[in-house]
Amino acid sequence: MLGPEDISYDEQAAVLSEVLGREVRYEQIPIETHRANLLARGTFEAMAQGVIDMALAKNAGLDAGVVRTPEFSTPTTFRQWCQDVLVPATA
Repeated sequence: MLGPEDISYDEQAAVLSEVLGREVRYEQIPIETHRANLLARGTFEAMAQGVIDMALAKNAGLDAGVVRTPEFSTPTTFRQWCQDVLVPATA
């Protein structure tokens, strides 16, 4: 499901910071660090590999392969979702 606009991870962090009232920043970590973190927290190897494969696919442009159409998009912005769903869930 796509929102009405493409926004970067840094832009998402800025929105989160504003909406939550505390600093949020995006930091990409090396893929092997991500794998090690998953495994250290008890993720099964197969699941960790699935998460890593998805991250690699996203980094390679997976999300750019979907055309924004009415069928595959929503008018809800990331900011609106944060205000309507995330803030109440974290209150």
